[in-house]
Amino acid sequence: MIWWLRVHAAPACLAALAACLLLAPALSSSELPLPSLFSGLSSGVPVPLVAPAVPACFLLYGLDRGPWETEASAARRVERTRVTALIAVGLAAVAVAAAESSLLDFTLGPAVARNLLGYVGVGLLVRRVSQPQYGPVAVAALPLVCALLGVGPGGRPYAWCWPLHGSGAAGAAAVAGVLYCAGLVTLVRPGRAAAG
Repeated sequence: MIWWLRVHAAPACLAALAACLLLAPALSSSELPLPSLFSGLSSGVPVPLVAPAVPACFLLYGLDRGPWETEASAARRVERTRVTALIAVGLAAVAVAAAESSLLDFTLGPAVARNLLGYVGVGLLVRRVSQPQYGPVAVAALPLVCALLGVGPGGRPYAWCWPLHGSGAAGAAAVAGVLYCAGLVTLVRPGRAAAG
């Protein structure tokens, strides 16, 4: 198990996750200035909504670091270990977000956890339909595409642009949850991405 954690860059993934979740309240007033094609003005995206893309990319990179030949012939089921690790990360993110929301009055806390789960789900789905190395690329591009195309007139995000919605958006949470669960299913049922 220690070998698996080391090969899959678990310390780096946990450090990126901890940095994102612990620095998000400190960056709550910061905005990333990105142009919007449809709102007519340059809108700022709150940094805590974009920051979960970093640990999501680390997690997706860590999943594919091990040689697939070794994992395919392993005595233990590697898929179960991967899913368990991602569920643990998701539960930890939700717990920390809930604690930050109640203790620190950080209103974007649930949105940070939602975006982490959604970004991981998108990356897992992309690596299933293409190659594993494109999962982190898609996750890194998603906030930028959403900022460019997902903000309508008046600076309000469109309904499909779930990463830019605030914590109170139930539709955004549902979309992120479905993406996360669908991504976990792709790990349970190995296909194209497992073959490298």
